[in-house]
Amino acid sequence: MAQFYYKRSVNAPYRDRIPLRIVRAESELSHSEKAYLNAVEKGDYASVKKALEEAEIYFKININCIDPLGRTALLIAIENENLELIELLLSFNVYVGDALLHAIRKEVVGAVELLLNHKKPSGEKQVPPVLLDKQFSEFTPDITPIILAAHTNNYEIIKLLVQKGVSVPRPHEVRCNCVECVSSSDVDSLRHSRSRLNIYKALASPSLIALSSEDPFLTAFQLSWELQELSKVENEFKSEYEELSRQCKQFAKDLLDQTRSSRELEIILNYRDDNSLIEEQSGNDLARLKLAIKYRQKEFVAQPNCQQLLASRWYDEFPGWRRRHWAVKMLTCVVIGLLFPVFSVCYLIAPKSPLGLFIRKPFIKFICHTASYLTFLFLLLLASQHIDRSDLSMQGPPPTIVEWMILPWVLGFIWGEIKQMWDGGLQDYIHDWWNLMDFVMNSLYLATISLKIVAFSKYSGLVPRESWDMWHPTLVAEALFAIANIFSSLRLISLFTANSHLGPLQISLGRMLLDILKFLFIYCLVLLAFANGLNQLYFYYETNEPGNCKGIRCEKQNNAFSTLFETLQSLFWSIFGLINLYVTNVKARHEFTEFVGATMFGTYNVISLVVLLNMLIAMMNNSYQLIADHADIEWKFARTKLWMSYFEEGGTLPTPFNVIPSPKSLWYLIKWLWRHLCKKKIRRKPESFGTIGRRAADNLRRHHQYQEVMRNLVKRYVAAMIRDAKTEEGLTEENFKELKQDISSFRFEVLGLLKGSKLSNLRSKTNSVEQSKNKIYTVSEEVSRQQAEEQCEKTDELEEGELIMNCELNFRNPGKKCLLAESRNTSESLDSQEEGSVCPSEREKMELQSSEPAAPQDQPGKALDISIDSDGKQETIVQGDYVITRL
Repeated sequence: MAQFYYKRSVNAPYRDRIPLRIVRAESELSHSEKAYLNAVEKGDYASVKKALEEAEIYFKININCIDPLGRTALLIAIENENLELIELLLSFNVYVGDALLHAIRKEVVGAVELLLNHKKPSGEKQVPPVLLDKQFSEFTPDITPIILAAHTNNYEIIKLLVQKGVSVPRPHEVRCNCVECVSSSDVDSLRHSRSRLNIYKALASPSLIALSSEDPFLTAFQLSWELQELSKVENEFKSEYEELSRQCKQFAKDLLDQTRSSRELEIILNYRDDNSLIEEQSGNDLARLKLAIKYRQKEFVAQPNCQQLLASRWYDEFPGWRRRHWAVKMLTCVVIGLLFPVFSVCYLIAPKSPLGLFIRKPFIKFICHTASYLTFLFLLLLASQHIDRSDLSMQGPPPTIVEWMILPWVLGFIWGEIKQMWDGGLQDYIHDWWNLMDFVMNSLYLATISLKIVAFSKYSGLVPRESWDMWHPTLVAEALFAIANIFSSLRLISLFTANSHLGPLQISLGRMLLDILKFLFIYCLVLLAFANGLNQLYFYYETNEPGNCKGIRCEKQNNAFSTLFETLQSLFWSIFGLINLYVTNVKARHEFTEFVGATMFGTYNVISLVVLLNMLIAMMNNSYQLIADHADIEWKFARTKLWMSYFEEGGTLPTPFNVIPSPKSLWYLIKWLWRHLCKKKIRRKPESFGTIGRRAADNLRRHHQYQEVMRNLVKRYVAAMIRDAKTEEGLTEENFKELKQDISSFRFEVLGLLKGSKLSNLRSKTNSVEQSKNKIYTVSEEVSRQQAEEQCEKTDELEEGELIMNCELNFRNPGKKCLLAESRNTSESLDSQEEGSVCPSEREKMELQSSEPAAPQDQPGKALDISIDSDGKQETIVQGDYVITRL
């Protein structure tokens, strides 16, 4: 391949040169256009203005020319953030194009404002979007100013655009089959997906949500959940959607950080927006917090302000509970737990009594329910120990005393699950894994009770247990009851969430179970593959000797791979080292078969033990580390879910007291039956307008309070965001470029000012000198004439070489002498003097001297003694024997 580019040559060096040329050449700029763009780059306002004015008159340059980087003068000014040049260029109607998008991307607020207020000329040509995308623009057609501003998350620019009435297109669902989505996806699927992603990036902007949403919390919750679902569908952009989802969650958390009082926090967490103004609303049910849990807003729920409010409600009856000694806490919990039957009876008899109200507190309710469940586990322990053991040979044994005591708890658990499903709905019920575990546990207990009833009614008499059928109802019931006991004991792990030390471990365990399920899917595939191969190989060597033990449970294992089920068992237990290698041997001397079988068995162990098992350990370690990195958030979110289940009004009584109908429940049942059975005879009395009005006023007041709090939170959030952005920005390369541009612009401005000041100073000085000369000549005109007449009489007596001169007054050095060339300066002095100051005879002599050659005494270098009075009013000229005095 290298020989294709380099060729040997006799006269050339070892390798020839590769000729290079510009393949995609662009049109060159003229010298004037280069100077014009260079002036814009340097910020030379005067030169740019001059070039624009000349372009309007002479059309020497194209004011919309572009440099090699594809930038027009307007884009260069935007990059340099030179607002004066931007305003100047817009005043000369340069082509704007996508300058607004560049200004937004550069986050030049002043330039954005100028471009928004600029009106395009009517004759400006609009470039089609297709050509704009392919040739001219750096932005795709779906990038609008508001979308790009939302991507930059610049609050000021977004505010300017929203005030102009812009809008964001609503994204369609991923599975949308409308004509627009189908056609767009068929034409360009990549652009369709990128367009949806750009829209969601804009919608997830914290500044846009804070500025344009009436309920920023609800918007952030819903958008975060939608983005999380999108990440599961569009795997190509999974990381982008997950990052946007985290951004929305963090925005909701940061906005909640701005609360400053418990009143603001309660208004936010208790706000409900899914009811109309005339429907009755509960003002203290933490509706917004429940919504956050539903949308899995862990950062919002684990926020310290939110947790502080929840803790104050949880320990309502025990102020200062956390500051007490651990021994006092334990003793208090034990006493309350032992008295839970007393509290339950008091609540059944008198729900409004002090003890009845005491058990309704969340913390007390939690202790009572925990004590009830621990009592149930204690009864299960007694049942497993067979304290009241009956005859083991009885096929249908009657229930024991402990089993009769367990029955009310089982019925109470079932009734509690039914009520929970009825109140929360089936969808919310199945989303909680603990509810699924409760469902399995209750199903096992129901199946156990049913099988015991069948065995008690169908089978009687004493029969040795060894003679029972494998599927005997009593045997199946005992097996199911044992499995149910395991689930019941493991259910206690859910209560670990209330503890700060055991809670993170419980969450890590739940995450590891998911990893185990993923591992089992791969392991089952490997297990089936090797089981099928080994069974195919050893199927022909099954031993059928009567009286011998068959299988891997024998003292000497045999027929480990004779059937598919036996092969699966053998391979599974081989992971734990319970299968010997001699199971791969056969009675016949088929060494090749034994070698292939042993190789397959060894390969399976290597894959399952070395590869898959270590992969499972790595996955579980990763899950634990992930929980450990966010242990505080994960634990607080799980604890909040536990606390919220006890904040509800229902489910006050623990099992088994919840199955006992209370007087309140009986009264509600009678009212319901009366209303539904007698609805034709008795009509429901309509509510008065006063009641509806008061309810609407209360709901409207809550809504106004919520909007007022949200307004304050948004102001604080925006101020904090701008302050943090300035703090984190620091010095960057862009700052140095801006400083360089400012210095360059300032340099040209100073040069322009200095140039203008010099011209004005010279003009003013010239005018002042001329005015002073006119004044001097006007005042001394008569004096000069008189002196001239007197001098004319004396000049007639002068010998040859008469000199008339004018010398500048030197007030600083009045005694300085002046050496002048008489013949050379005679004509100059004649021109400089006024006509009225020289007599005719003298003028004739001067003209004659100027025409004749100079005499020896008239040669340059002849000295004149000139003395000037210090006042500058008298001038004395001494030449030889003559003295001339001039005023």
